[in-house]
Amino acid sequence: MPRYRQEVINVRIADLLKKAGFKEATAELVTEGGLPDVMINVSGVRVVLEGWFERSVSVGVLREKCKKRIEDGICDVAIGVFYPETLKEAESDEELIDKVKQSYYEVFVFYLSEKEETVEVVEQALGKVKLEQLAEYFRYLYAQIVKTDLLKKEVVKIEKAIQACAETASITSLFYSSEKVIKGLKSALGIEDEAERKAPSFKEDLTKMAIFIIFNGLLFHQVLSSRHYQINGLEKAPDLNLLGFVKKEWEKIMKINYLPIFTLAFEIVNCLPVSPETDEIFKTLKPIVFEVISSRVLLKHDLMGRVYHKLLLNTTGEYYASYYTSIPAATLLSNLTVKTENPDLEWDFSDLEKLKKLKIVDPACGSGTLLSGIYAALKNEYVLAHYRNENGKSRKLDLSLFHKVMIEDVLQGWDVLDYAGHLTLTTLALHNPDGLFDHCNVYTLLSGKGENDVIYLGSLSLLEKGQTSIPFKEFTMPLTEKSLKAERKVYFKILPNSVDVVIMNPPFSRSAGKVNVKFGYTEEEVREQMNQKLKKLGKSFGYKRVGHAGLGAYFVILADNLLKQGGRLALVIPRAILSGVSWKEIRDLLVKNYEVEYVVSNYDPGDKELGVEPWNWSENTDLGEVLIVARKTNKPLEERFTTFINSWNKPANELEALKVVSDSIRARKKFSEYLLEKGRYEVLKLEKEKGVVYNVPQRLLTRSFLTFCLFANPELNKLVFSLTYTPPFGLVPLINLVLEDRKLGVDRKEIRETFESTDVITPYKVLWGTSVSMNELCLDSSYVRYGRLKKKDDSIYECAANLLIAENLHLKTESLTATYSEEKVLATTFWEVRLDPQTSKLLTLWLNSTFGLLILLSNSINSQGDRFIIKKGHLVSLPVIDVSLLTKKQKETLLELYENLKNEPFMPFPKEFKLASQGKGVRKQIDDAFIKLLNLKLDLQPYYETLAKEPILTLERW
Repeated sequence: MPRYRQEVINVRIADLLKKAGFKEATAELVTEGGLPDVMINVSGVRVVLEGWFERSVSVGVLREKCKKRIEDGICDVAIGVFYPETLKEAESDEELIDKVKQSYYEVFVFYLSEKEETVEVVEQALGKVKLEQLAEYFRYLYAQIVKTDLLKKEVVKIEKAIQACAETASITSLFYSSEKVIKGLKSALGIEDEAERKAPSFKEDLTKMAIFIIFNGLLFHQVLSSRHYQINGLEKAPDLNLLGFVKKEWEKIMKINYLPIFTLAFEIVNCLPVSPETDEIFKTLKPIVFEVISSRVLLKHDLMGRVYHKLLLNTTGEYYASYYTSIPAATLLSNLTVKTENPDLEWDFSDLEKLKKLKIVDPACGSGTLLSGIYAALKNEYVLAHYRNENGKSRKLDLSLFHKVMIEDVLQGWDVLDYAGHLTLTTLALHNPDGLFDHCNVYTLLSGKGENDVIYLGSLSLLEKGQTSIPFKEFTMPLTEKSLKAERKVYFKILPNSVDVVIMNPPFSRSAGKVNVKFGYTEEEVREQMNQKLKKLGKSFGYKRVGHAGLGAYFVILADNLLKQGGRLALVIPRAILSGVSWKEIRDLLVKNYEVEYVVSNYDPGDKELGVEPWNWSENTDLGEVLIVARKTNKPLEERFTTFINSWNKPANELEALKVVSDSIRARKKFSEYLLEKGRYEVLKLEKEKGVVYNVPQRLLTRSFLTFCLFANPELNKLVFSLTYTPPFGLVPLINLVLEDRKLGVDRKEIRETFESTDVITPYKVLWGTSVSMNELCLDSSYVRYGRLKKKDDSIYECAANLLIAENLHLKTESLTATYSEEKVLATTFWEVRLDPQTSKLLTLWLNSTFGLLILLSNSINSQGDRFIIKKGHLVSLPVIDVSLLTKKQKETLLELYENLKNEPFMPFPKEFKLASQGKGVRKQIDDAFIKLLNLKLDLQPYYETLAKEPILTLERW
């Protein structure tokens, strides 16, 4: 009778799990590689099964092996299984399979869970179960794991501890108020004097940053103390003069091999005064350090990035236009980038020598969240690739060498802030605190005025013609006799067209408004020089209008310059990129040179009680953002397509994000029929429907990206597409209808520079501002006031008009897209469109129909939630009904309708659509008139119902 080895049982179990619905279940065929016996990948949740025959190993050995798999980051769930001895013998393979199915196994399950206010690996003994029962149990456990945010409580604890330390230092201590301490910390953190003048809470903010970096150092200190006998852990620290103890131990550590982690932290502790307050800070931090270390796995889940986001973003990001990517968003973006097949470049994640050649850059790395996300994604692919390799050869999984390759060879992070670079490095290093590395590619780049009055732009200096290297400050300089941190001006080189992936959340605020945020705390004169240099660089690449889009556009140009053919661009970027006039040159670049593989939109209005922020993918902003993944390619445009992912509820954690990735990649492969042709889309589900995925031909993106993801509901986007691309009525650009020297709109700034508001009657009638009470087609004259001329030139008043089109729409509270003024006026929140009175009234009706509204929204900027901005560039090309094609009778019918409805109040948009779904309301009357006059075969009823529930109108979560 044949005898079967353990490896054969592993394979049979993997095969049966596949049949049970776990498609990515694979067995390890050899034992020398150190891989788990069975690996199951379930929408990003990694499960390993360690199987042993009952008499071959003790429960204790099995328990430790399973726990270590989780602690090493190999998996999220580990299952220990004892195989019955009866499986060793069977008459045939068929009999063996039947025995595997019918046998009972003693099973132990290990996974991360919150236990007594901390996160630990917990064990659950299932007793004796069959394989099908185990599969059912895991389905239940999977749902629980994916929806649990394990880091949330730990982040709050660390936040409170650092906040308490900051209050101890900056509020109660005289020592920390000394000029010497403040000056030292500013120097260590690379913060300029300008920051102190602009931030009221500067000293407390500075202290928080310093304590945060010290806490990072203490974590590493404690980890290393368990591996190096000569380093004393914090448990051996004295009650007095803890500062002296820490300095002494950190000097030992830096002499071993950990200078990259400790240089900045050591410089900061050297700034601290010897005082009771300093001792109190270390005493407050110690127990939190012990708690994090005891869980082990917390270090591998970007815990410190989460703390940084929650505690420090409001203090460090404002003047640098910096928003830092949320952890789930980083997971989503990184895995879409790494897991999607790349036909142009054959990435091999199983071979570390080949992996070493991969070059991944974040040119604005901030806290390192995106690099941390892509590190985790690559690690996952490295582990899984060993299972996908079916050549049967022995292969060793070496996570320490993988860690070294990532930090020394693959990942590069650049920023203009010292503490950001330090945080990036520590975030990456914490993925494997045991792993050693000799150098890294995390750099602080010069920004502002350098020696010989040379102007530097951080990463953007690489846009200069022929510039392949720029001066920087690194973290891995050798020790010198004079100082433990030796800085020198060195240069790193990076060639154009040499990078595999550029992943970034670039600083993207414009310099408009009361604070110039483009170049941080730099003084005004230098900022102006930097602006001028940046404009010249943009023009040298052929871009004339991108300056109005902010720094983000320049970073995309830089990425394009760095990426090789087949390389991927992965962006967290303002939603304005989808349709903004100033972003058009960037969209043209993407459509021409890239396959825009994914556009991920967030339609979550947020929930304060749950701590969910609205519309964003970054932390601490309600600005609308998208994630974009694009591959540089020569593939014909006709063969490219884009996958749109509409997230209705933002992923709450990394595992939810991985579920979205898995479903989206499958949908991209699955639907060869496009949404607009066959209406095919995939619904993203967890416990409820959380979004949709669908494909669109990229050639249609040449006009606008926004059309295809304007709404959360794909059925509405199909309607918008049909109205704008294949309209059932004649449309014409608005500019074609404008009379009198084509006068079209006056910028509000120009009105305010020319006139000031007054109640005194003057020749100049002006509508100052707007109000939600402006809800009638015909503007009530009581809203119109006057303008007093502030300068001699009053020529802009020639643009005063009757037709006023909203410049800035808030769909939740406002009611109209356009209004008609009986008298010609200028308006500060509307665009003036000078037409004859009849055409003005017809277009007022049209723009307030559902047809006109949807076309207008798709030709605007959706900056956040229900807010839509119509720029003058949008207005010029806005498709409107071609009134010249209407018959005299049709015009008369519509003008009569206008007169009947001109003083009828509209409800706010969501309420108006709810009324329309019930067959009532002013907008419904307008729609019915156009449907009848134009003989349209279109039933708007289901669209009314959908619009009444659409989150960008209602601001309500689905």
